[in-house]
Order: sequence, then C-alpha cells, then structure tokens
Amino acid sequence: MQEMVVRPPRPRGIVLALMVVIACLWVMFAASLNWAAAPFAKQLWGLLEGNGDAILHGQVWRLLTATLLHSPASPSHALIAVMMLFFFAAPLEAEWGTKRMALFFLGAALVGNGLEAIASLLPALRSETFFGSMALANAATVAWAFENRHQVVRIFLVLPVRPLMMVGLLVLWHVALLIARAASAEGLLAPFGGMLAGFLLCDSSPLRRFWLKKKLGRYQRELDALRTNEKARIQRRKNGPDLRVIRGGEDEPRGPRTLH
Repeated sequence: MQEMVVRPPRPRGIVLALMVVIACLWVMFAASLNWAAAPFAKQLWGLLEGNGDAILHGQVWRLLTATLLHSPASPSHALIAVMMLFFFAAPLEAEWGTKRMALFFLGAALVGNGLEAIASLLPALRSETFFGSMALANAATVAWAFENRHQVVRIFLVLPVRPLMMVGLLVLWHVALLIARAASAEGLLAPFGGMLAGFLLCDSSPLRRFWLKKKLGRYQRELDALRTNEKARIQRRKNGPDLRVIRGGEDEPRGPRTLH
C-alpha cells in the first residue's frame, strides 16, 4: 500500500462556486431569519427547501436548491459540508475537469434528494422537509475513496485510514441513524442516495465501465467504417478509373477551311 498525506487541495471551478454559494446562502438566511425576522426570507426558504409532496407534484427544482440550504441555527451544518467538499470533491475536479464534476454533482443531487422525495410516500421514512449538501459530500467522499482505494491516508498526519474503510464507517454511521430514526436535516435516505451516486459515477463503477465500453464500441465501429472506405478507395485507384475514351473528329473533312 502506498501511503500519502492528505493536504488541503485548491478548490476551483464548480467546487469553489458551490462552496461560496453554500456559505453565502447560510449567512443570508441566518442573518435574515435569526436577527431581522424578514418575511421574504422565510417565504424564499419555503420555495427552495426539499419537500417530498411538492416535488412529486412537479416542483422539481427543489431537488437541486435543497442541496444549497443549511440550518440557519447551526453553523456546523454548513461547515461540515464545505469541509467535506474541500477535502474530497476538489481533488476529483482536478482529475476529472469542471464539466464532469458538475454532472457528478447534478447526479448526486437528483439521486439523493429524489430518493428522499420518494421516501415521503412511506410514513416510517417520511421527512416533512429536508435540506443540506450531505448527499453531495457523501457522493464525493465515496467516489474519492474508490479512486484512491490503494492508498493509505494519514489524516492530520496521525491517523492512518484506508479509503474504503472510511466509506464503511460512513455507511455504518448512516445505518445507525436510520435504525435510531435520528434523521439529519437531509432526511434518512438522501445520504444513502448520495453514496450510491458516488459509487455509480466514479471511474471504477460497473455503470461507468459499461458506458465506456459502449463508447469504445461506437468509436471502433466508426474506425472500421473509415478503414473499409479507405480500402475501397485504394482498390478503385489500383483498378484505374472506370472511364472510356471516345475519339472524335474522324469524319470531319481535312484541309484548310474557308471563312465567308
């Protein structure tokens, strides 16, 4: 096993933008709801937070906006999400690029919050409202762990942890919350949906291998078609042009012509 030290990465692109949006929205709602008691802030929060009934009735934007909101009464809720994105999502974006990272976050939000919305149909799992970035953070953590499964990480230069062991502990923690019905702000199932999305969208997942295999097959068929066309063109050149020369002017009278 190769050992490495986890150092703070440099977030950029979509990860940096997401961290800034989370922090700004938390400050805005915490200040307006806790100190100003602004009615518009409460109404805006109600339009953005996750709500299973509203989502199932067509308000699908909540699947995305709910991931940007964090408890105005707890700075640790937003801080934990930002730190997890800082340590696990930023290295992924440096490797994958901004476009793929944005699609990754989109998939994690839709799977995580979509699963939570469907759970609202079951009374035992129902959460009236839900919000937070734990689905995105869990997805990034799981994807990073599978991308670096052969590493040994020394967190804070002291504690040695293998990435997949970290994923196991994360799963056990959310299973314990599910058993205790101690739902977080994100709900009971959204964190599991995020972890599932992280596994399915990382490089080593069966889903991505299947997609890459299909993409490679398409490129191979296009290459075979180009080779076939090239061989046919070369063969035609070897056989010569399919043309016939017709000699003309044999019946015309020879000799000088007189102009009138």
